[in-house]
Amino acid sequence: MVYESMIWFDLDNSPHVPLFRPILHEMERRNIEYLVTARDFAQTKELLEFWQIQHSLIGTHGGKNKVAKVANLLKRSFQLWKFIRTLRPSLAVSQTSRTQLIAATRLRIPSVLMTDYEYTESRIFNAFASYILIPVHIPDRRLLDAGFNLKKVIRYTGFKEEVYLADFVPDSEFRHQLRVDRDAILVTIRPPSTVGNYHDKLSEKLFQESLEYFSDDERTYCLIVNRTKAELNIIPEFLRNRRNISILSKPVDGLQLIWHSDIVVSGGGTMNRESALLGVPTFSIFTGKRPFLDEYLEQRGKLAFVDCVDKIRGIPITKRKIDDKYIPTNRGLAEQIADLILDLSSRPYPR
Repeated sequence: MVYESMIWFDLDNSPHVPLFRPILHEMERRNIEYLVTARDFAQTKELLEFWQIQHSLIGTHGGKNKVAKVANLLKRSFQLWKFIRTLRPSLAVSQTSRTQLIAATRLRIPSVLMTDYEYTESRIFNAFASYILIPVHIPDRRLLDAGFNLKKVIRYTGFKEEVYLADFVPDSEFRHQLRVDRDAILVTIRPPSTVGNYHDKLSEKLFQESLEYFSDDERTYCLIVNRTKAELNIIPEFLRNRRNISILSKPVDGLQLIWHSDIVVSGGGTMNRESALLGVPTFSIFTGKRPFLDEYLEQRGKLAFVDCVDKIRGIPITKRKIDDKYIPTNRGLAEQIADLILDLSSRPYPR
C-alpha cells in the first residue's frame, strides 16, 4: 500500500527518541500518517519501549572498526530499502541517519537530515540529503568551514534539546524512585562513546579521573549512565566496588535524572546541552572538535569544558537547590519543526 502523505522517521541512536517523541505527537495531532524505524544500538530500543512508541527494529551498530562501519552502513541501508520500498513515504526524516539517507536516495524519496554538530560527515550529508535542518545559532561561516552546502541548509530557532524540554515537568519523587538519598550529592556521569568517530583516549582518562575524584567524597552518589556495555570496560578496577558508585541498570526519564542531579559530567554532547539548558552545573569531557553550540553555552556560563585532570580537581562538590518547577524558554519548537517537515513533504523530489 502507498501512503502519499506518510512521513518516515529513522531513529538510530538513543538521544533521537526524546527528540522525535514530541514531533511524532505533532504528527498524530494533525492526523498525519507516519512510521518509525530504529537501530538496535545503545538504549534506542529500550527508550522506544519505555515511551511506548511503535517502531520496526532494523539493523545494529557496526562497531569501532572503520571497515566494519562501512560494511554495516551498506548493510543497514539495504535493509531499510528492502523494508520501505513498497510503502513509498513522501519524506524521510532523521537526526544524522546515514543509512536512511542512502536508502531514501535509492528510492528517490526526499530526505530531511537534522544535525547540530558541524564536525561530522558533511560530504555524505551534502551528497545524499535533500535538506539539512540546523539550529539557527551555528553561524554560516562555521558550517562553510566544516564543508556544508548552505543551499541545502534550513534553520530552526533553538537547540534540538528544546524540542522536548518544552514539555518537561519535574517529578519531586524521582530520587525516591531511584533510591537516591535526598541529602546525597548526586553526580551523574556519562562515559565517552567508545565507538564514536570522534573518540580518543583522553576522554577515557578524564572519565576515569572524574569518577575517582567525585567518589573520593563520601557525600556523593555517583551514577554512571552508559550507552553500551563496552563503555563500562573503561572503569578502573579499583573503583568498581566503591559503595557510592552505581551503574544505571534500566532506562529512566533522562531529563528527570539530570534535573535531580547536583552535577553532570558527560562525554556526549546531547546530555551536556540538556543539563546546561536545565541550569544544572555541567562539565564536558568531550575531547573531539568542540561543537559550536557547546561553545555558545560555555560563553553564557552554562557549561564548562574539562580538558585536563587539574580542571576536574577544581570542580566544586556542592549540593544545588533543586526547584519543583521548570519554566521552558522556547515553547512551540516541536510545532515549528513539524511545520517544516510537512512543508518539505509536499515538495517534489529535488533534482
